[in-house]
Amino acid sequence: MNSFIIWPCILGLSLAYTPDWDSLDSRPLPAWYDADKFGIFCHWGVFSVPAYKSEWIWSYWHDNNTDVVNYMNKNFPGLSYADLGAKFTAADFNAETFASIIKSSGAKYFVITTKHHEGYTLWPSSTSFNWNSVDLGSHRDLVGELKEAIVKEDIHFGTYFSQFDWFHPLYLNDKNEATRKYPDQVSLVQMKELINNYKPDVLWSDGDWERGDFYWSSKEFLAWLFTDSPVKDTIVVNDRWGIGVPQHHGSFISGPDKFMPGHLIKKKWESCTTLDRESWGYRRNMRSSDVLTTKEVITLLTQVLAWGGNLLLNIGPDHLGNISPIFEDRLRDIGRFVNANSEAIFETKPWIYQNESETIWYTSKANDLLSGNDYFNPQIEAVTTVYAFLLDWDDTVQLKLIKPTDNIKVTLLGTSITLKTTVKGGVFTVFLPSEKKFPHKDAIVLKIENAKTDKYLPNVHDHF
Repeated sequence: MNSFIIWPCILGLSLAYTPDWDSLDSRPLPAWYDADKFGIFCHWGVFSVPAYKSEWIWSYWHDNNTDVVNYMNKNFPGLSYADLGAKFTAADFNAETFASIIKSSGAKYFVITTKHHEGYTLWPSSTSFNWNSVDLGSHRDLVGELKEAIVKEDIHFGTYFSQFDWFHPLYLNDKNEATRKYPDQVSLVQMKELINNYKPDVLWSDGDWERGDFYWSSKEFLAWLFTDSPVKDTIVVNDRWGIGVPQHHGSFISGPDKFMPGHLIKKKWESCTTLDRESWGYRRNMRSSDVLTTKEVITLLTQVLAWGGNLLLNIGPDHLGNISPIFEDRLRDIGRFVNANSEAIFETKPWIYQNESETIWYTSKANDLLSGNDYFNPQIEAVTTVYAFLLDWDDTVQLKLIKPTDNIKVTLLGTSITLKTTVKGGVFTVFLPSEKKFPHKDAIVLKIENAKTDKYLPNVHDHF
Protein backbone atom coordinates (compact mmCIF):
# COMPACT_ATOMS: atom_id res chain seq x y z
CA MET A 1 0.00 0.00 0.00
CA ASN A 2 1.41 3.35 -1.01
CA SER A 3 1.19 6.23 1.43
CA PHE A 4 2.20 9.83 1.25
CA ILE A 5 2.20 12.96 3.35
CA ILE A 6 0.68 16.21 2.12
CA TRP A 7 2.63 19.09 3.64
CA PRO A 8 0.59 22.29 4.18
CA CYS A 9 3.51 24.49 3.07
CA ILE A 10 3.73 22.66 -0.28
CA LEU A 11 0.06 23.26 -1.00
CA GLY A 12 0.31 26.89 0.07
CA LEU A 13 -2.01 26.30 3.01
CA SER A 14 -1.66 28.33 6.18
CA LEU A 15 -1.53 26.90 9.65
CA ALA A 16 -4.20 27.76 12.18
CA TYR A 17 -2.91 29.58 15.24
CA THR A 18 -4.69 29.56 18.57
CA PRO A 19 -4.90 32.44 21.07
CA ASP A 20 -2.00 31.40 23.28
CA TRP A 21 1.59 32.60 23.14
CA ASP A 22 3.09 29.16 22.48
CA SER A 23 1.03 28.82 19.33
CA LEU A 24 1.52 32.43 18.21
CA ASP A 25 5.28 32.26 18.82
CA SER A 26 5.53 29.15 16.64
CA ARG A 27 4.69 31.15 13.52
CA PRO A 28 7.79 31.51 11.30
CA LEU A 29 9.05 35.01 10.67
CA PRO A 30 8.09 36.07 7.12
CA ALA A 31 11.36 36.04 5.20
CA TRP A 32 11.02 39.55 3.77
CA TYR A 33 11.42 41.19 7.17
CA ASP A 34 14.83 39.73 8.03
CA ALA A 35 16.02 40.36 4.47
CA ASP A 36 14.98 44.00 4.28
CA LYS A 37 16.90 45.29 7.34
CA PHE A 38 16.20 49.05 7.09
CA GLY A 39 12.95 50.96 7.39
CA ILE A 40 11.67 54.50 7.87
CA PHE A 41 9.28 55.36 10.70
CA CYS A 42 7.01 58.42 10.43
CA HIS A 43 5.28 60.15 13.36
CA TRP A 44 2.52 62.40 12.02
CA GLY A 45 -0.67 63.63 13.62
CA VAL A 46 -2.39 66.58 15.30
CA PHE A 47 0.68 66.91 17.54
CA SER A 48 2.41 68.23 14.40
CA VAL A 49 0.28 71.40 14.68
CA PRO A 50 1.63 72.79 17.98
CA ALA A 51 4.94 71.11 17.10
CA TYR A 52 6.48 71.74 20.49
CA LYS A 53 8.24 69.51 23.03
CA SER A 54 7.22 66.23 21.38
CA GLU A 55 4.29 64.15 20.17
CA TRP A 56 3.27 63.90 23.84
CA ILE A 57 2.36 67.60 24.00
CA TRP A 58 -1.35 67.00 24.73
CA SER A 59 -0.45 64.88 27.76
CA TYR A 60 1.99 67.54 28.99
CA TRP A 61 -0.63 70.26 28.48
CA HIS A 62 -3.26 68.22 30.30
CA ASP A 63 -0.83 67.75 33.20
CA ASN A 64 -0.21 71.52 33.37
CA ASN A 65 3.43 71.44 32.34
CA THR A 66 4.35 75.12 32.81
CA ASP A 67 6.47 75.39 29.68
CA VAL A 68 3.78 73.82 27.50
CA VAL A 69 0.94 75.82 29.07
CA ASN A 70 2.80 79.08 28.41
CA TYR A 71 3.59 78.03 24.85
CA MET A 72 0.00 77.09 24.06
CA ASN A 73 -1.40 80.26 25.64
CA LYS A 74 0.95 82.36 23.53
CA ASN A 75 0.57 80.54 20.21
CA PHE A 76 -2.93 79.03 20.37
CA PRO A 77 -4.86 81.25 22.78
CA GLY A 78 -8.36 80.12 23.62
CA LEU A 79 -8.07 76.84 21.72
CA SER A 80 -8.47 73.31 23.02
CA TYR A 81 -6.44 70.40 21.67
CA ALA A 82 -9.53 69.23 19.77
CA ASP A 83 -9.60 72.61 18.01
CA LEU A 84 -6.13 71.92 16.61
CA GLY A 85 -7.47 69.07 14.49
CA ALA A 86 -8.87 71.54 11.96
CA LYS A 87 -5.37 72.96 11.51
CA PHE A 88 -3.91 69.58 10.55
CA THR A 89 -4.54 70.34 6.89
CA ALA A 90 -1.70 68.47 5.14
CA ALA A 91 -2.07 71.24 2.55
CA ASP A 92 1.38 70.64 1.04
CA PHE A 93 1.26 66.86 1.24
CA ASN A 94 1.93 64.96 -1.96
CA ALA A 95 2.11 61.23 -1.34
CA GLU A 96 4.22 60.53 -4.43
CA THR A 97 6.82 63.15 -3.51
CA PHE A 98 6.81 61.89 0.07
CA ALA A 99 7.32 58.28 -1.05
CA SER A 100 10.14 59.26 -3.40
CA ILE A 101 12.03 60.81 -0.48
CA ILE A 102 11.55 57.61 1.52
CA LYS A 103 12.81 55.64 -1.49
CA SER A 104 15.92 57.83 -1.70
CA SER A 105 16.97 56.69 1.79
CA GLY A 106 17.44 53.12 0.55
CA ALA A 107 14.87 51.85 3.06
CA LYS A 108 12.88 48.73 2.21
CA TYR A 109 9.90 49.27 4.51
CA PHE A 110 7.93 52.20 5.91
CA VAL A 111 5.74 52.54 9.02
CA ILE A 112 3.28 55.43 9.55
CA THR A 113 1.55 56.39 12.82
CA THR A 114 -2.01 55.71 11.74
CA LYS A 115 -3.14 56.63 15.26
CA HIS A 116 -0.96 57.92 18.09
CA HIS A 117 -1.98 58.25 21.74
CA GLU A 118 -4.08 61.35 20.97
CA GLY A 119 -6.58 59.04 19.23
CA TYR A 120 -6.76 60.98 15.94
CA THR A 121 -6.77 58.53 13.03
CA LEU A 122 -5.20 59.20 9.62
CA TRP A 123 -7.96 57.17 7.97
CA PRO A 124 -11.77 57.45 8.23
CA SER A 125 -12.26 55.03 11.09
CA SER A 126 -15.85 54.12 11.84
CA THR A 127 -15.18 54.45 15.57
CA SER A 128 -13.37 57.81 15.60
CA PHE A 129 -16.48 59.99 15.11
CA ASN A 130 -15.07 63.18 13.54
CA TRP A 131 -11.61 62.80 15.14
CA ASN A 132 -9.98 61.61 11.90
CA SER A 133 -8.25 63.05 8.85
CA VAL A 134 -11.24 62.71 6.51
CA ASP A 135 -13.80 64.46 8.71
CA LEU A 136 -11.44 67.01 10.29
CA GLY A 137 -8.30 68.69 8.99
CA SER A 138 -7.06 67.54 5.61
CA HIS A 139 -10.31 65.80 4.58
CA ARG A 140 -8.14 63.09 3.03
CA ASP A 141 -7.49 59.42 3.69
CA LEU A 142 -3.80 59.88 4.43
CA VAL A 143 -3.18 56.20 5.17
CA GLY A 144 -4.70 55.23 1.84
CA GLU A 145 -2.70 57.80 -0.12
CA LEU A 146 0.54 56.78 1.56
CA LYS A 147 -0.12 53.08 1.05
CA GLU A 148 -0.64 53.54 -2.68
CA ALA A 149 2.45 55.73 -3.15
CA ILE A 150 4.78 53.68 -0.94
CA VAL A 151 3.89 50.37 -2.59
CA LYS A 152 4.49 51.91 -6.03
CA GLU A 153 8.08 52.53 -4.91
CA ASP A 154 8.43 48.80 -4.12
CA ILE A 155 8.60 49.47 -0.39
CA HIS A 156 6.73 47.43 2.22
CA PHE A 157 3.97 49.46 3.89
CA GLY A 158 3.46 49.31 7.64
CA THR A 159 1.05 50.77 10.18
CA TYR A 160 1.87 51.94 13.71
CA PHE A 161 -1.15 51.77 16.02
CA SER A 162 -1.53 53.02 19.59
CA GLN A 163 -3.68 50.67 21.63
CA PHE A 164 -4.83 53.32 24.07
CA ASP A 165 -6.18 56.84 23.57
CA TRP A 166 -5.13 59.07 26.45
CA PHE A 167 -8.50 60.69 27.04
CA HIS A 168 -11.06 58.50 25.27
CA PRO A 169 -14.13 58.28 27.55
CA LEU A 170 -14.50 54.53 27.13
CA TYR A 171 -10.85 53.94 27.97
CA LEU A 172 -11.02 56.18 31.02
CA ASN A 173 -14.21 54.45 32.15
CA ASP A 174 -12.60 51.03 31.70
CA LYS A 175 -9.77 52.11 33.98
CA ASN A 176 -12.23 53.08 36.67
CA GLU A 177 -14.84 50.35 36.25
CA ALA A 178 -12.69 47.36 35.23
CA THR A 179 -14.65 46.87 32.01
CA ARG A 180 -13.41 46.21 28.46
CA LYS A 181 -15.61 48.46 26.36
CA TYR A 182 -12.75 50.43 24.81
CA PRO A 183 -10.95 47.51 23.11
CA ASP A 184 -14.21 45.84 22.08
CA GLN A 185 -15.74 49.00 20.62
CA VAL A 186 -12.67 50.98 19.51
CA SER A 187 -9.14 49.57 19.33
CA LEU A 188 -9.93 46.08 18.03
CA VAL A 189 -12.35 47.50 15.47
CA GLN A 190 -9.74 50.01 14.32
CA MET A 191 -6.98 47.42 13.95
CA LYS A 192 -9.23 45.21 11.85
CA GLU A 193 -10.11 48.22 9.69
CA LEU A 194 -6.41 48.82 9.06
CA ILE A 195 -5.74 45.19 8.23
CA ASN A 196 -8.77 44.64 6.00
CA ASN A 197 -8.70 48.00 4.21
CA TYR A 198 -4.96 48.66 3.81
CA LYS A 199 -3.35 45.22 4.11
CA PRO A 200 -0.09 46.35 5.73
CA ASP A 201 3.03 44.22 6.00
CA VAL A 202 3.82 45.57 9.49
CA LEU A 203 1.52 46.22 12.45
CA TRP A 204 3.59 48.13 14.99
CA SER A 205 1.70 48.15 18.30
CA ASP A 206 2.29 50.73 21.04
CA GLY A 207 0.44 52.33 23.95
CA ASP A 208 -0.14 48.96 25.58
CA TRP A 209 1.70 49.39 28.85
CA GLU A 210 -1.15 50.27 31.23
CA ARG A 211 -3.04 47.00 30.80
CA GLY A 212 -2.34 43.32 30.24
CA ASP A 213 -2.86 41.31 27.07
CA PHE A 214 -6.21 40.04 28.40
CA TYR A 215 -7.63 43.56 28.40
CA TRP A 216 -6.40 44.27 24.87
CA SER A 217 -7.50 40.80 23.59
CA SER A 218 -4.02 40.64 22.07
CA LYS A 219 -3.80 36.87 21.74
CA GLU A 220 -7.24 36.57 20.18
CA PHE A 221 -6.51 39.37 17.73
CA LEU A 222 -3.12 37.92 16.74
CA ALA A 223 -4.62 34.45 16.26
CA TRP A 224 -7.06 36.01 13.78
CA LEU A 225 -4.29 38.07 12.17
CA PHE A 226 -2.02 35.05 11.61
CA THR A 227 -4.78 32.60 10.61
CA ASP A 228 -7.67 34.33 8.87
CA SER A 229 -6.66 37.87 7.94
CA PRO A 230 -5.83 38.93 4.35
CA VAL A 231 -2.17 39.41 5.38
CA LYS A 232 -1.79 36.24 7.43
CA ASP A 233 1.27 35.01 5.52
CA THR A 234 3.19 38.28 5.17
CA ILE A 235 2.55 40.52 8.17
CA VAL A 236 4.97 41.00 11.05
CA VAL A 237 4.17 42.48 14.46
CA ASN A 238 6.34 43.84 17.24
CA ASP A 239 6.18 42.91 20.92
CA ARG A 240 4.08 45.66 22.57
CA TRP A 241 0.85 43.82 23.32
CA GLY A 242 0.31 44.34 27.05
CA ILE A 243 2.08 44.28 30.40
CA GLY A 244 4.66 41.49 30.51
CA VAL A 245 4.62 40.85 26.76
CA PRO A 246 7.44 43.12 25.45
CA GLN A 247 10.76 41.34 24.82
CA HIS A 248 9.01 37.96 25.01
CA HIS A 249 6.48 37.66 22.19
CA GLY A 250 5.68 39.03 18.74
CA SER A 251 7.31 38.44 15.36
CA PHE A 252 10.27 40.51 16.49
CA ILE A 253 11.50 42.29 19.60
CA SER A 254 11.22 46.08 19.53
CA GLY A 255 11.90 46.50 23.25
CA PRO A 256 12.04 50.03 24.62
CA ASP A 257 12.64 52.91 22.23
CA LYS A 258 16.18 52.90 20.81
CA PHE A 259 16.64 49.27 21.91
CA MET A 260 20.13 47.82 21.34
CA PRO A 261 20.95 44.41 22.88
CA GLY A 262 24.69 44.75 22.28
CA HIS A 263 25.04 41.10 21.23
CA LEU A 264 23.27 38.40 19.24
CA ILE A 265 19.95 37.29 20.67
CA LYS A 266 17.84 34.29 19.73
CA LYS A 267 14.82 36.24 18.48
CA LYS A 268 14.71 38.69 15.60
CA TRP A 269 14.81 42.28 16.83
CA GLU A 270 14.50 45.87 15.68
CA SER A 271 15.93 49.15 16.94
CA CYS A 272 13.68 52.14 16.37
CA THR A 273 15.31 55.52 16.75
CA THR A 274 14.61 59.04 15.59
CA LEU A 275 16.59 61.59 13.58
CA ASP A 276 15.54 64.35 16.00
CA ARG A 277 17.19 63.34 19.27
CA GLU A 278 14.53 65.15 21.31
CA SER A 279 11.26 64.10 19.68
CA TRP A 280 9.55 61.62 17.37
CA GLY A 281 7.07 64.22 16.11
CA TYR A 282 7.94 67.45 14.31
CA ARG A 283 9.21 70.35 16.45
CA ARG A 284 9.24 73.97 15.30
CA ASN A 285 12.22 74.74 17.53
CA MET A 286 14.41 71.82 16.42
CA ARG A 287 18.03 72.88 15.84
CA SER A 288 20.44 71.30 13.38
CA SER A 289 22.53 70.06 16.30
CA ASP A 290 19.49 68.08 17.50
CA VAL A 291 19.54 65.93 14.36
CA LEU A 292 21.61 62.77 14.11
CA THR A 293 24.46 63.07 11.64
CA THR A 294 24.78 60.71 8.71
CA LYS A 295 27.85 59.23 10.40
CA GLU A 296 25.85 58.51 13.55
CA VAL A 297 23.08 56.80 11.60
CA ILE A 298 25.52 54.70 9.55
CA THR A 299 27.32 53.67 12.75
CA LEU A 300 24.02 52.66 14.31
CA LEU A 301 22.93 50.76 11.20
CA THR A 302 26.26 48.95 11.06
CA GLN A 303 26.02 47.78 14.67
CA VAL A 304 22.38 46.74 14.27
CA LEU A 305 23.23 44.65 11.21
CA ALA A 306 26.19 42.99 12.90
CA TRP A 307 24.01 41.98 15.86
CA GLY A 308 21.24 40.59 13.66
CA GLY A 309 18.68 43.37 13.93
CA ASN A 310 16.73 45.78 11.74
CA LEU A 311 16.86 49.58 11.99
CA LEU A 312 13.67 51.66 11.88
CA LEU A 313 14.65 55.34 11.55
CA ASN A 314 12.04 57.99 12.36
CA ILE A 315 11.17 61.34 10.82
CA GLY A 316 8.38 63.77 11.74
CA PRO A 317 6.68 65.83 9.00
CA ASP A 318 5.00 69.15 9.80
CA HIS A 319 1.23 69.67 9.87
CA LEU A 320 1.26 70.67 6.19
CA GLY A 321 2.87 67.39 5.18
CA ASN A 322 6.38 68.68 4.53
CA ILE A 323 9.50 66.72 5.39
CA SER A 324 11.94 69.33 6.68
CA PRO A 325 14.96 69.96 4.42
CA ILE A 326 17.45 68.72 7.01
CA PHE A 327 15.55 65.42 7.30
CA GLU A 328 15.35 65.08 3.53
CA ASP A 329 19.06 65.84 3.11
CA ARG A 330 19.91 63.31 5.81
CA LEU A 331 17.76 60.59 4.24
CA ARG A 332 19.27 61.15 0.81
CA ASP A 333 22.81 61.05 2.20
CA ILE A 334 22.09 57.86 4.14
CA GLY A 335 20.65 56.46 0.92
CA ARG A 336 23.90 57.08 -0.92
CA PHE A 337 25.67 54.84 1.58
CA VAL A 338 22.92 52.21 1.64
CA ASN A 339 22.60 51.98 -2.13
CA ALA A 340 26.36 51.79 -2.70
CA ASN A 341 26.66 49.00 -0.14
CA SER A 342 23.30 47.25 -0.48
CA GLU A 343 24.95 43.87 -1.05
CA ALA A 344 26.46 44.02 2.46
CA ILE A 345 23.21 45.18 4.07
CA PHE A 346 20.18 43.40 2.62
CA GLU A 347 19.68 39.63 2.77
CA THR A 348 22.74 39.28 5.00
CA LYS A 349 23.34 37.43 8.26
CA PRO A 350 25.58 38.16 11.23
CA TRP A 351 29.02 36.64 10.84
CA ILE A 352 30.49 34.35 13.49
CA TYR A 353 32.31 37.47 14.75
CA GLN A 354 30.31 40.67 14.96
CA ASN A 355 33.25 43.07 15.19
CA GLU A 356 36.91 43.28 16.02
CA SER A 357 36.93 46.90 17.20
CA GLU A 358 34.61 49.86 17.56
CA THR A 359 35.36 50.81 13.96
CA ILE A 360 35.36 47.43 12.17
CA TRP A 361 32.09 45.45 12.00
CA TYR A 362 31.00 42.43 9.98
CA THR A 363 28.06 40.95 8.12
CA SER A 364 28.09 37.87 5.89
CA LYS A 365 26.35 35.83 3.24
CA ALA A 366 26.42 32.08 2.78
CA ASN A 367 25.38 30.39 -0.44
CA ASP A 368 23.64 27.30 0.90
CA LEU A 369 23.46 27.21 4.70
CA LEU A 370 20.60 29.55 5.47
CA SER A 371 17.27 28.05 6.46
CA GLY A 372 14.10 29.08 8.23
CA ASN A 373 14.54 31.43 11.14
CA ASP A 374 18.26 30.82 11.72
CA TYR A 375 19.13 34.45 11.34
CA PHE A 376 22.62 33.97 12.74
CA ASN A 377 24.83 32.03 10.44
CA PRO A 378 26.95 28.95 11.23
CA GLN A 379 29.75 29.19 8.71
CA ILE A 380 31.65 26.88 6.42
CA GLU A 381 34.63 28.51 4.75
CA ALA A 382 33.79 27.50 1.19
CA VAL A 383 30.44 29.24 1.00
CA THR A 384 30.84 32.45 2.95
CA THR A 385 31.33 36.02 1.77
CA VAL A 386 32.25 38.43 4.55
CA TYR A 387 31.67 42.18 4.54
CA ALA A 388 33.80 44.47 6.70
CA PHE A 389 32.24 47.84 7.55
CA LEU A 390 34.95 50.41 8.28
CA LEU A 391 33.85 53.43 10.30
CA ASP A 392 37.38 54.83 10.47
CA TRP A 393 40.56 53.99 8.57
CA ASP A 394 44.13 54.86 7.62
CA ASP A 395 45.84 54.06 4.33
CA THR A 396 45.88 50.42 5.40
CA VAL A 397 43.59 48.38 7.60
CA GLN A 398 44.44 45.20 9.49
CA LEU A 399 41.67 42.59 9.64
CA LYS A 400 42.88 40.26 12.35
CA LEU A 401 39.82 38.00 12.26
CA ILE A 402 40.15 37.28 8.54
CA LYS A 403 42.19 34.20 7.68
CA PRO A 404 43.37 34.60 4.08
CA THR A 405 43.81 31.95 1.40
CA ASP A 406 45.94 32.12 -1.73
CA ASN A 407 42.93 33.21 -3.78
CA ILE A 408 41.40 35.67 -1.33
CA LYS A 409 39.82 38.67 -3.02
CA VAL A 410 38.93 42.03 -1.46
CA THR A 411 36.93 44.66 -3.31
CA LEU A 412 35.67 48.09 -2.30
CA LEU A 413 31.88 47.98 -2.48
CA GLY A 414 30.30 50.66 -4.59
CA THR A 415 33.26 50.52 -6.97
CA SER A 416 34.94 47.96 -9.21
CA ILE A 417 38.27 48.35 -7.38
CA THR A 418 40.08 45.18 -6.28
CA LEU A 419 42.35 46.03 -3.36
CA LYS A 420 45.93 44.99 -2.72
CA THR A 421 46.45 42.74 0.32
CA THR A 422 49.40 41.27 2.21
CA VAL A 423 49.98 38.82 5.03
CA LYS A 424 52.86 39.39 7.44
CA GLY A 425 53.26 37.68 10.76
CA GLY A 426 49.85 36.11 10.31
CA VAL A 427 48.16 39.52 10.06
CA PHE A 428 46.01 40.26 7.02
CA THR A 429 46.40 43.83 5.74
CA VAL A 430 44.32 45.63 3.12
CA PHE A 431 45.63 48.67 1.25
CA LEU A 432 42.96 51.31 0.65
CA PRO A 433 42.76 53.59 -2.39
CA SER A 434 42.53 57.37 -2.33
CA GLU A 435 39.48 58.63 -0.45
CA LYS A 436 38.44 60.38 -3.66
CA LYS A 437 37.41 56.94 -4.90
CA PHE A 438 35.27 56.12 -1.86
CA PRO A 439 31.50 55.88 -2.51
CA HIS A 440 30.78 57.65 0.80
CA LYS A 441 32.85 59.81 3.11
CA ASP A 442 31.50 58.46 6.42
CA ALA A 443 32.05 54.72 6.03
CA ILE A 444 33.24 52.15 3.52
CA VAL A 445 32.60 48.43 3.11
CA LEU A 446 35.04 45.76 1.97
CA LYS A 447 33.77 42.61 0.28
CA ILE A 448 35.99 39.67 1.24
CA GLU A 449 35.76 36.45 -0.75
CA ASN A 450 37.52 33.11 -0.31
CA ALA A 451 38.67 33.68 3.26
CA LYS A 452 38.99 30.82 5.70
CA THR A 453 36.51 30.75 8.52
CA ASP A 454 36.83 29.23 11.95
CA LYS A 455 34.46 26.39 12.71
CA TYR A 456 32.94 28.39 15.51
CA LEU A 457 29.37 29.09 16.56
CA PRO A 458 28.75 32.57 17.95
CA ASN A 459 27.36 33.03 21.43
CA VAL A 460 23.67 33.81 21.00
CA HIS A 461 22.05 35.09 24.19
CA ASP A 462 18.66 34.23 25.63
CA HIS A 463 18.52 37.59 27.40
CA PHE A 464 18.65 41.15 26.20
